[in-house]
Amino acid sequence: MNHKLYTWRVCTLISCLLLFFTVTHSQSQRPKIGLTLSGGGAKGLAHIGILKALDSAGLKIDYITGTSMGSIIGALYATGYSGDDIEKLARPLDWELLFSASPQLSSISIEEKSEYDKYALEIPVEKGKFKIGKGIIAGQELWLKLSELFAPVYNVTDFSKLPIPFKCFGTDLETGDAVTLDHGNIVTAVRASMAIPSIFTPVNYDGKLLVDGGIVNNFPVLDVKQMGADYVIGVNLNEGLLKADDLKTSFDILLQLAFFKDAAAFEKHRAQCDLFILPDLKGLSTGDFAAGDSLINIGNETGRLYYPHFKRMADSLNAIYGPTVFVKDRLPKDNKIKISEYSVEGLAHTTENFFFGLLDLQKNKDYSQDKINTSVRRVYGSRYYKIARFDFLPGTNDSTKMHFSVEENPLTAVKFALNYNDFTKLSLKFNITSRDLLFKESRALASVALSENPRIYGEYFKYINKKRTARVVTDYYFEAVDFPVYKDFSLTETFRSIHHIFDFQLQKNITRNAYAGIGQQFISSKIRTIETADLISKGYNRYWYSYLTYRMNNVNQKYFPTSGWNVKTEAGYVYSQNPEFEYTQKDSATHIDTSLYSYDDYVNLFMDVSHYTSLNSKFSWSQRISFAYISQRNPYIMNRYMIGGTNEIVRNQIPFVGLNESEVKTGSIVSLQLGLQYALAKKVFITGRANAALYDFYDKPLDAKNNFLSGYGLSFGYGSLLGPIEFTAMYCDQDKTVRTNINIGFNF
Repeated sequence: MNHKLYTWRVCTLISCLLLFFTVTHSQSQRPKIGLTLSGGGAKGLAHIGILKALDSAGLKIDYITGTSMGSIIGALYATGYSGDDIEKLARPLDWELLFSASPQLSSISIEEKSEYDKYALEIPVEKGKFKIGKGIIAGQELWLKLSELFAPVYNVTDFSKLPIPFKCFGTDLETGDAVTLDHGNIVTAVRASMAIPSIFTPVNYDGKLLVDGGIVNNFPVLDVKQMGADYVIGVNLNEGLLKADDLKTSFDILLQLAFFKDAAAFEKHRAQCDLFILPDLKGLSTGDFAAGDSLINIGNETGRLYYPHFKRMADSLNAIYGPTVFVKDRLPKDNKIKISEYSVEGLAHTTENFFFGLLDLQKNKDYSQDKINTSVRRVYGSRYYKIARFDFLPGTNDSTKMHFSVEENPLTAVKFALNYNDFTKLSLKFNITSRDLLFKESRALASVALSENPRIYGEYFKYINKKRTARVVTDYYFEAVDFPVYKDFSLTETFRSIHHIFDFQLQKNITRNAYAGIGQQFISSKIRTIETADLISKGYNRYWYSYLTYRMNNVNQKYFPTSGWNVKTEAGYVYSQNPEFEYTQKDSATHIDTSLYSYDDYVNLFMDVSHYTSLNSKFSWSQRISFAYISQRNPYIMNRYMIGGTNEIVRNQIPFVGLNESEVKTGSIVSLQLGLQYALAKKVFITGRANAALYDFYDKPLDAKNNFLSGYGLSFGYGSLLGPIEFTAMYCDQDKTVRTNINIGFNF
C-alpha cells in the first residue's frame, strides 16, 4: 500500500477524532458510526477482514449499507454474525455449487437421477418455441444457503430492527433507478442486490423486477449518512472502472458494462467517507471465487493494518462518552420456526396439491431451517420448478406463514450431447423430455444415440400417490451393437447383437435417494456373425423376466464422486425362452441344434455396490463390489454378463479395469475394485484402481488359472463442458497385456 496515502489516512482519522471531541462532546451524544461495503463480486470476500478488525478493536457499528457482495457480507454482520463467524462460513463454501445454473445431484429425486447430467446442451421448449431465460443462473442453491444463514432473523421484516440497522440496493430493470431494499425478506433483498444482469436471473421485489444495485449505487455512502451516521467507514473494492488489460474474464466485462452508470456517482460517495479503505486486490478479478482463501487473507491483512486506528477510535469514544456495550456475538439463538400456514404463487402447470405433496411440511410444527431446505430441495429436485423462493410472513398470535413464489420449468426440453468410447464409437445423442404428457404428474422421454452402434430408450412414468413417492413406469430399450467374442483373451469372432427390451415397473421411494420396485420384462434378442461372408451364424431368443429391484444413490456428484453410495440390486426369474438358430454356408441355410446352450428357466441375481469416501480436499477413496449369478450351467450367450471396461456402456455390463468391454462373458462373477482418486486441479483427476474377480464358479471347478481375474489401471479424468473425459492405461495379469480405454462425453 502507498505509504504517503497511508500517512494521510492516519492524519485524517486523528483529525476526525478531534472534530468529534469539539463538536459533539457538548451534545453528550455519542457519534454514530456507519459502515459501507461496496460490491465487487468475489472481491467482496475481502470485506470480512475489515469486520474482524472492527470486532477486535471493539468499535461498535451503528448502521450498515452494502451493495451486491457487500450486501451479503454487510447483512450477515447486521444480523449478528461476527467477522470470525463470517470467515468460518465463507472459507468452505462451494461457490460453483451456489452459482450453479442447474440443480445439484443432491437435490435430485431418485427417479430423476438416471437422466441427470447426461447432456451437454439443454434447451427448454414452450408453446413450440425455444425459450431463453432472463439470466443464466436462477440460484436455487444460493437461495437455500442464504435462507439457512439468515434463519435467525427470519421474522424480521424491517431491516432497521436488525441488531445493526441495514440497507442494501438494487436496480429497477424497467426504469434503471436505484431501489432501496430495507424491508421484507432479507434473503430476497440481498439476492436482488447481487443479480448481475445476464448472469443471475432478476428478482421480484415489491412488484419491481430488480437486478444488481451496483449498476447505479455500488458504494452507498450517502445512504448510510442519511440513516444517521456521523462518521463513515467506506470499504471499496475497485479503483473505478477497470483498465482494458485488467478485463480478464467475461464476468469482468459484464460487470464493467453494468457499472458504467455508477462510475460517475462514485466520487460523490467517496468524498463523504471519513475513512476510505481500498484493499490491494490487484491481479484478482470479480469472478475469481476460486481464489476465495486468498481474497479473505488479503482482507485480513488490510484489517490488521487498520486495527490500530479502529482501536484508537473505540478507546477515544469510550474516554469521551463513557464505555459502550460492545457485543461481538449478537446472533439470535432460536432457529426453530413454527409455521401455521403455507401458500404458493406462480403455479401454472402444476397444482397446489402437487407442490405441497412434494414439500411434505405440516402446519403448526417446529422446523429447523435445514429441514425446510431439505423439503424445498425435494420440490426443486422434481425438475418441475426452476426456482422455489419463500418468505416468512407474520401471522396471527405470533404465528408464522410461509409463502412460496415459484417459477416453473417449461414442460418440454430438448437435449444434445456427443460421446466417443472405444466400444460403441462416436455417437450423437438426442433427447426430448416432456412432463404431463397424456396425464398430469407424469414424465415422458425419448433418447436416441445416432451411431454405427445405435441405441434408443423411451420411458414414461406417472406418480400414483399424494406424496409423489410411488409411480408406475414403462420403458423400452433398443440396442444394436457389435459384440466381440473372446476365447482365452483372444478375439475369435464378432456378433452383431440386437436387443429389444420392453419393461413395466411399479416403484416406491423408501427415501429421496432410494426406491424399491417390482417389474416385468419381455426381451427379444438377435445375433448374427459379421466376420465372414461364406459362413454366417444367426440366433434368436425371446423370453420373459420377472424381478424385484432396489436402487439407492446419494453420491455427491455423478462423475468423479468423492462421497456417498450407489447401490443397484436385482433378483429375478427368466422363463419361457424361445430360441432358434441357423447358419448359412454358401447360401445354404441349416438349423443348428439349440442344445448348444441351455434354455431352462433360471434365477438371476445381481448386485453392484459402490462407496466413496472423501479423505481430505484432494484425495478420495472408493470401493466397489459386484456380484452376478445365473442359476444355469450354460446360459444363452447374450444373457450372460459382459465383463470389462471402465464405464457402464451397454446392458449386462460389469466394469473391470484391465479388460476391454466384453472380453469375458460369464453367468457368475464376484469382483472387488479399490480406487484412490486425487484432484490434481479443479475438475482434473488422477485415479488409480485395482480389482480382482472370481468368475465361472457355478459351472466349473474352482481353479486359480481358469476362474480368477486381476487388473490395474491409472486414469486421467477431466470434467469438461462436453462431459467427462477419461483416458485409462490398464494391465491384466492373466494375459500380461497393457490396454487403453477412452471415453469422451456423456454415455448413453
